[in-house]
Amino acid sequence: MMTALAAVATKSPSASPDEADPVFAGHPRLVGPAARLAAGIDPAFLVEVGWDVTSMVLHLPAGHRLIGRPVCRATGCEVTAPDRMHICVSCRRRLADAGISAENIALLPARERPNRDIGPCQISGCARQWITSTEELCRQHTDQRHALRLSLAVFVTDPRALPFAACAPCLVAACSRQRRHPGGQYCDMHQLRLRKALRANPNVNVVVWGRTEPAVAVGGQVSLRGFTPLVVVQVLFGLQQRCRLEGVHTKEADLRAVCDDFRRQQISALTDYDLHRRRNLGFAGLVNSFTTYSRRALTSPETEATTDDWDLAVFGHSGTLSFTGISQPWLRESAKRWALDDLPKRRVRTGRRTNAGLNMRHHVGSLARLSQSLRMRPDTGVTPAALSRTDIVSFLNRLAYLASTGKISTDARIRTTREVRFVLTTIRTLGLTTSGAVAGGLGQDFTISLHDIPDAPEPGECGRSLPPEIMHEICTHLDELHSAPMRTAIELIMDTGRRPEEIADLAFDCLTHDGDGLPVLLYDNHKANRLARHLPISSTTAAVIIAQQAWVQGRFPDTAVSDLKLLPTDRRNPDGRKSLTAFSIAFHHRSWMSAMPVLHTIDGIEFDKSRAVLYAYRHTYAQRHADAGVGIDVLRELMDHRKLDTTSGYYQVGQQRRRDAVEKVAAMQFDRHGDRVWRQAEELLDSEQARRAIGEVVVPFGVCTEPSNVEADGHACPYRFRCVGCDHFRTDVSYLPDLNAHLADLLRNREKLLATQDLEDWARDEALPSETEITRIRRLISKVEAGLDLLTPAQRTDVEQAVELLRRHRTVSLGMPQVRQPRPDTRLERP
Repeated sequence: MMTALAAVATKSPSASPDEADPVFAGHPRLVGPAARLAAGIDPAFLVEVGWDVTSMVLHLPAGHRLIGRPVCRATGCEVTAPDRMHICVSCRRRLADAGISAENIALLPARERPNRDIGPCQISGCARQWITSTEELCRQHTDQRHALRLSLAVFVTDPRALPFAACAPCLVAACSRQRRHPGGQYCDMHQLRLRKALRANPNVNVVVWGRTEPAVAVGGQVSLRGFTPLVVVQVLFGLQQRCRLEGVHTKEADLRAVCDDFRRQQISALTDYDLHRRRNLGFAGLVNSFTTYSRRALTSPETEATTDDWDLAVFGHSGTLSFTGISQPWLRESAKRWALDDLPKRRVRTGRRTNAGLNMRHHVGSLARLSQSLRMRPDTGVTPAALSRTDIVSFLNRLAYLASTGKISTDARIRTTREVRFVLTTIRTLGLTTSGAVAGGLGQDFTISLHDIPDAPEPGECGRSLPPEIMHEICTHLDELHSAPMRTAIELIMDTGRRPEEIADLAFDCLTHDGDGLPVLLYDNHKANRLARHLPISSTTAAVIIAQQAWVQGRFPDTAVSDLKLLPTDRRNPDGRKSLTAFSIAFHHRSWMSAMPVLHTIDGIEFDKSRAVLYAYRHTYAQRHADAGVGIDVLRELMDHRKLDTTSGYYQVGQQRRRDAVEKVAAMQFDRHGDRVWRQAEELLDSEQARRAIGEVVVPFGVCTEPSNVEADGHACPYRFRCVGCDHFRTDVSYLPDLNAHLADLLRNREKLLATQDLEDWARDEALPSETEITRIRRLISKVEAGLDLLTPAQRTDVEQAVELLRRHRTVSLGMPQVRQPRPDTRLERP
């Protein structure tokens, strides 16, 4: 190791002890990548994991929470015992000899010599190592005691037992033991191993064998001897990051096997290591951790941007991003420039994954589809100046074909078109299409317009909410969720309608109370970047949170409450500081739903359980409140939306609510004369509701039943929209605000026309609203208001609520419709 260290260390003899690296204390400072990595290793961590810089061996403490090892339960025994009973082989033999069961292992006498590691000879001043733990004498003193025929106690004090100088180290690079005797080359164990290897193959290269042979395995010890200084630093740095950042348990056996394999392949850096595909997950995970953390520490965004496969952790995000699917050099480099410009704009969250990596992969994947389309050209699309609108059309047609054959979904087709348009627009903004740039000469017509993006299908009438009877059936199976955090997470998503990632990341102290002492949930809306949001919850939901808080404190009693999570994960989380992820909750929920029996709707029809996803509970929450009559403005606050349009997409007006509203307003209908159309609500049957839906059309101040106007969707009135003078017109109380607004417009226009001097008399007379029309509208408004006055206060309240419901979901232009133009005849040969 001294020779290897000198090969990469600074040759200057002026290096002071203060400049010594903490990994190789007492040696000159390292240079290059090894020095950069060593600077990132905390000296306290080296002490924590028992790093011995003299022997280059890790003495892993047995009680460490992440790198500890299971020790035998017998008193005084420190042997590793990974089996379920945690009893080593030797102590099992002692139990059998003593006739004691494993349950009564405390009755077994303590071991006199628990340490199996080799140590110094017990003769005072002797620097050699003992050969057996029973005597703890070196080989020479053992032979001398046997020759003198003295007991161990007498020999230790005998003046003839003189100390010996230490033997040279074993020639096996990984071994920290001394040679058998001054004239030998190997320690006892490696001497035996070499003899066995030579018997099996006399042609063994002894030099190579000495470099690659593992050290003698001792419980709690892992040798890093025989490595280059860079590999030593990479292993220690990777182990530190794995403990500090990931919080994952590292098995001693895996760590020793990894180090032995590094030595066997004689690598100079972890990038040279060849991981065999048959290695177990623990082994592969350890190697990947060491390699990944070492590489990230030695790279930067500038150097990462020059490669075709990006580790987004270098840019502050999670995941990877590959540009290898884009074959055209100009398009690949343009995509990289776009990604470099876009990544800093994305939000990051400490210790949590974000959607930035997924979003970037979507965009690059869309560009890969464009690249695949351009490869169909004779020149494979490598020359940007040769591309035109024709290539864009070919790309769009290709997407349409893939969607028609089912190879991609309609949503993927729309998303791909939008994302390619966005990137192409951005690279023009960045100046990448100018002369001399990476996409220089790219034509202005090589672009996608808004009209090229297919229309997205509107959601179905049924929505994504779950029927009440299905929710009831699902809740009856909550006891089948045996994981306390998972059950609490699913219950809170059902009760609060929050997004899965918002519930997953709840802090331990997420429960608070308002001024009236009622429970309030405190959460973060990460999607809209709105933190510390307050949501009123019921006492039942609060009880669920309180029970989970008690469970968490019992599970992690040594962690401060401020650091705990309400829903801690059971993976790589020894202190409760990491919470569940939305993905893990969704996976657990899907497994739970799959194990349920068949669910049936109120009609006895089997319910498709694939609809019962976590996000459906958010829609169900909105639908439940909408059906209870909660106003959309209040529901917007409960859903924590900025726009009412977003909230309206989360629920549908129930069929029963619409029926009730129509029936209440139908009893308050008036014709053009202001005479009430007397009909009872219970007489409005389903057949008449269907006729209303197809036999009339909404006009600005009511509904019209004129056949040609109905057929033209209200744009072909043969009477030039003189509604108050037409028998096909009727109105109801829900149009009363529109009638008042129209009357005000007529009066305002009349005064303006009478005051103007810019019109001739005939033009003024033609444009002037007639007194008759104004009188008719005034009379109609008066009779509608009089009809309301006849109602009792309770009836009037019901009608006003029904009017509010109808007006909230009514889409009608308040301007006068245009006269329909004649339709062109596509059959010109007809007379």
